[in-house]
Amino acid sequence: METIYFQTKGIRPQYCEVGIIHKSDPEYIWYLDEPCKILISEVKIIPKENVTYDKKSRSYLVHKSSL
Repeated sequence: METIYFQTKGIRPQYCEVGIIHKSDPEYIWYLDEPCKILISEVKIIPKENVTYDKKSRSYLVHKSSL
């Protein structure tokens, strides 16, 4: 399974969430850190090249080039 980075409505543009698309449920992204899912059509997908993990804040940051 491939890791997907995405932004939901209401999230600050410099941050993103992370999840996976399970082959048995391809219309949804499953959050990695929570037992829930969200429709792919309701999020903005961020290319993984534009995301870094900040160890200090324990969050995923989106590079300005993709905003």
